[in-house]
Amino acid sequence: MDAYKQSGVDLKEAERLNKILSRKIKDKNISEFVGSVDYNGIKIYNCCDGIGTKIIPLYKRKRYADIAQEVVAANLNDMATRDVMALGFSDYIAVNKLDSDAISSIIIELKKVLEQCNCRLLGGETSEMPDILRDGVIDIAGFAIGAGGGELQKIETGDILIGLKSSGVHANGFSLVRKLYNDCQLSDKEFETCLVPTYIYYNTIRKLWNANLIKAGANITGGGLIENLSRIVEVSRLEFFKQNIPQQPIFQCLHELVGDEIYNVFNCGVGFCIFAAPQNKEKIFEICKEFTPFELGRIII
Repeated sequence: MDAYKQSGVDLKEAERLNKILSRKIKDKNISEFVGSVDYNGIKIYNCCDGIGTKIIPLYKRKRYADIAQEVVAANLNDMATRDVMALGFSDYIAVNKLDSDAISSIIIELKKVLEQCNCRLLGGETSEMPDILRDGVIDIAGFAIGAGGGELQKIETGDILIGLKSSGVHANGFSLVRKLYNDCQLSDKEFETCLVPTYIYYNTIRKLWNANLIKAGANITGGGLIENLSRIVEVSRLEFFKQNIPQQPIFQCLHELVGDEIYNVFNCGVGFCIFAAPQNKEKIFEICKEFTPFELGRIII
């Protein structure tokens, strides 16, 4: 994990933080993709996420619609891991110096993307902090709330793991991507490939939940495939068919540059995973055809 650490991100320290929190805070919500609370018999769900340093090149290039898509994807893909309907969304944008034209464009685009997911923009906060952020840099985070049953079904021996193709590196590992690019190890074309917007799987996965075709979902974000799947099931129970993952040249390129470390940083071609009974495979493949579904594994224990 040297390359990522050299770019400024220490995965071992992040792992240490997670261990401290799991030891000190006895609440399973801490490790979930989306947390929940009961209120007068209604289960309310919440998640929050940002888009990391991918926002730096996107903001510099004035790709405001892509920023909006990234922050919605970061949150609603998490929410899609359970049978939860996203109802409302809030944003937090921190800036060095307020550019009303740029920030209003991001928020207007954010509203458009959320409307496509039948989710309402509830408002947010914009904070001008010149002592914290350098000139020309902003940060953004989103907060989604939802409601629904949300309980995961029991995952049993013989169940299958279905993967959905990623659009590329999504919004994870961009400190490393940017360092490789700044060091001239990635070409302009390869860097542009990394900027392709993250897929929003939410609407498609909602169709699976509504048809009772899915037992659980995993959003493959920071930490890579194994770490995110382990939030749902012990990885020792899984037999993987990694040869079925659609090959994308950008990951082959990144592997040549930093080796096997990419498996702890990037999604490596798998953007979202579905746990399901094997008899539902054909229907799931049809509903998810937009994202090139493939059988990634099977529960063997």
